[in-house]
Amino acid sequence: MANRGDDLVLAGAPPARSSSPSSPFTVHHRGTVFILAVDLVLLGYGAIALATMLNTSLGTSGSVVLAILFGSVWTGYRARKPWAYWPAVAAMSLTFLFFIVLVLLYLWSGLSGDLLNLVLAFLMLWAAIGTARRVRVHFLPTYQAAYAERPVDLEASLEPGEMLAACPHCLAVLAIRPEALSGEDRCPHCNGALVSSDMVARHDEEA
Repeated sequence: MANRGDDLVLAGAPPARSSSPSSPFTVHHRGTVFILAVDLVLLGYGAIALATMLNTSLGTSGSVVLAILFGSVWTGYRARKPWAYWPAVAAMSLTFLFFIVLVLLYLWSGLSGDLLNLVLAFLMLWAAIGTARRVRVHFLPTYQAAYAERPVDLEASLEPGEMLAACPHCLAVLAIRPEALSGEDRCPHCNGALVSSDMVARHDEEA
């Protein structure tokens, strides 16, 4: 009978697995690279808008420096350079705050009767939640280890029948009982399914 825990990634798996194009880390990292690019563009726009509000100008030199700085962070994170990890997290965190400010502004205007701004407030809230999830994943030891391509040694007090495994979506380390998993079980960190529908179907066929 197929083990329903087979979908999970063992905690402390060799770092070579994180380089696989289909590994959970690679898929998540690839998506985050795109999100980071969008966030950096938004931060650049925000910096220009803020300078305009303060009746100042970044000038050509300031704009070039900003572009080089943001471009370096993006390329460094994309290449999984250690120095780019926390600057990327900081950039996404600032974007989260930017989205929250927009949510409040659009909500305030929307409550005055502007339906479009209510819709925009909802969209900004959705973007803020997605960004917050991306940021939170970066504080997981397993994600940091996969980014740096190094093994991680985690200790936990496991009860009989339990094992350490990582969520296939966000790499959060979980103590699970493989034989007790079902298609309804969700990761407490990202709310992703711990067992794929294909694995559930195979298990039901063999049961």
